[in-house]
Amino acid sequence: MGGRVFSGVAIAVFGFFIALFILSDMAAAQNEYWSVSAANWGQYWYFNEGRRDSLDNRFIVDFDLGNFYTGAWLEVLEPDRPDGSYEEISQRYFGWHEGGLTLQAGNFYQAFDRGLSLNAFLDDAVYYDNNLDGIKVTGLYDGFEFDMLSARGMNNFTGDRDYIIRGVRGKIKPFEAARAGFSYVRFKQNDFSDFSLSQNANITSFNSGVSYGPLDIYAEYAMKRGRPEFGQDIDGDGTYLTGSMSFELFSVFAEYKNYINLLYPNVNGAFNNPPPVSHQGRNLASLNGVPGERGYQAGLYISPTYDLNFDLSFSESFSRGFPVDYYLAEKFAGARWSPTSEIVLNYSFDRFDWTIEDEIENYFDAYYNLTENHTASLTAYSKRFIPSAGEDYHEDYLILGYGLANRAQFNIGGSKSNFDAGFDPDKLAFAELIIRFSNHELIIFNGGERGGLICSSGLCQNRPTFIGTRMMLFSRF
Repeated sequence: MGGRVFSGVAIAVFGFFIALFILSDMAAAQNEYWSVSAANWGQYWYFNEGRRDSLDNRFIVDFDLGNFYTGAWLEVLEPDRPDGSYEEISQRYFGWHEGGLTLQAGNFYQAFDRGLSLNAFLDDAVYYDNNLDGIKVTGLYDGFEFDMLSARGMNNFTGDRDYIIRGVRGKIKPFEAARAGFSYVRFKQNDFSDFSLSQNANITSFNSGVSYGPLDIYAEYAMKRGRPEFGQDIDGDGTYLTGSMSFELFSVFAEYKNYINLLYPNVNGAFNNPPPVSHQGRNLASLNGVPGERGYQAGLYISPTYDLNFDLSFSESFSRGFPVDYYLAEKFAGARWSPTSEIVLNYSFDRFDWTIEDEIENYFDAYYNLTENHTASLTAYSKRFIPSAGEDYHEDYLILGYGLANRAQFNIGGSKSNFDAGFDPDKLAFAELIIRFSNHELIIFNGGERGGLICSSGLCQNRPTFIGTRMMLFSRF
């Protein structure tokens, strides 16, 4: 009931400001007291199979009113089945700021340090959105900063905001080269063994870092105490370490992670998300649903000249607290070379050793500036898959492109695969047109786009193959 009341109040406030601006005698969209900005992101798909289509659109509007600001997101989803469609204000927020203090009510995203205690974020690459709905206070001052919040979180299984998250974070800089901080989060969910009670988990984190000259070191430790919605107490903890040294011609870095039973409420859709500690963002928690893992990554970046650089990294991860021992390693090597001002060449080798399936990718792209406003491009890459059980198979891709300054881009390409156990066609082809005009970008795609594993922000998703027509429009006002 409280959420509906707040939603109505936010919409009323939002409508009041719209009416105020319409009735104002100001002719311009911006002056010294206020401004308005908006963006629209829309996608339309037409699937050749079954002649199905769907529409997904997000419209965002923000008002800057001096010390006050407000905004809303309108989401429209019209899938093939009408009973799954909706139009709703998915996010609305209102805030005030002065000096270093900010107060906001409504929907927001929030990360505490490296995400061991809290990491609520949006990532459209893997269709992930775990925004919070509540109130937060932020303070940014010389040598001191803090965040406080109380909000409701979304249950990905029910679609309702069944969780309550309360947290506080602080950080101090006793002197320029050093920093230290802490965070505390209290997570509340229903107790399914006693419907009159709740089950709580408390996550406390401590962190510190030093940045001095070419050296940068950071360490964070978090511990969780509490009970899940079912079962006995499940305590957990996590450690994340990272360090780097940067010099004129090269830099080195290293990361380490080690956590068990830290993610809440579960590994799928957790509200805390530690760094994946791998080049491409893969981890065992997302791939195999393990409750813990231990791993590291080490890398080297070499730049002997402005036109030539190399990127090398190696990472390993081992599962913890799971009946099956899973293993994941990544070996990456990349090079970028610009032999002339007209040519740019990129090559990378990426190998994954995973308990389920190994994968080897060779990637190459090249750009040639025909004139100041005309560019030709070529992208070619191959993927070889080596399952732990079954025969090897590969996928090969080729894309040719032509660009006209920053106004248009035309691509044609395709892929082929020898995977006999799948249902996708062996060969796929496509054509794509990208048009940029003013503050808008229109993308028209027709043909086949092979699916596969997509990873981003430590989350992985298997994207299905698409065959049909897709149109996307990005607009900024």
